[in-house]
Amino acid sequence: MTRHTLLALALVTLLAGLALIPLPARGEEESGGNLAAERGVRVEQPTGDGVHFSQGSGTYLGDGLILTAAHVVTVNPASTAVTILLDGQRLDGEVIRDGREDGLDLALIRLAPDSLPPHRRTQPQVRICNDNPAPRQPVQVAALGTVTPSATIASPITSDGQTGNWTDILATGFHAGASGGGVFDPSRACLWGVLIQELSGRAKSSGRRLDLTVFVPASRIGAFLRTPVAFAVPVH
Repeated sequence: MTRHTLLALALVTLLAGLALIPLPARGEEESGGNLAAERGVRVEQPTGDGVHFSQGSGTYLGDGLILTAAHVVTVNPASTAVTILLDGQRLDGEVIRDGREDGLDLALIRLAPDSLPPHRRTQPQVRICNDNPAPRQPVQVAALGTVTPSATIASPITSDGQTGNWTDILATGFHAGASGGGVFDPSRACLWGVLIQELSGRAKSSGRRLDLTVFVPASRIGAFLRTPVAFAVPVH
């Protein structure tokens, strides 16, 4: 199998630049129209300086649980409090599991049940896919309030000690604020991954610029959710 090499591959977290994002004015809310994906949410956490905050994306799993990337919600080590933008509302959430303890850039957030919009309280839980995607596998990505079609890469890559394969890299570059967004199998309606990093560089053979995105695949998400704190989330 051909292995493509990226030159000067840059690993860039998809977290929005902290120095460039002021806190929203009191009462400011995201419009429900921005949440194009039924399960996609926006995730925010203040850095603790009273001015800046991190912003990413996430997936509403059901039962008041949100799955996102850990680096989105760990910018303030002194606090587990986060804000979730869901259906045009700003809801208080709490980080209840940080996957970095197990080497995973994943985090689980819990919303207070009585804060959820009524139709969200009875939504079925999102299924986690029971496999990882194949090469050139079509997927749908819910991030930044929109749904974007993409596909996994065709063959593995290596560069400067970094490696990746078709089970965890998309052929589309997703940028600031997309971290934590969900990667879905459009045919089976299950969750295939969570966006965590952007890869950018040039192909050694052609010199063509490549913008790719790494995600945590379903097999690792399933292991993360099979913990006592997250036992209710179905993994199929």
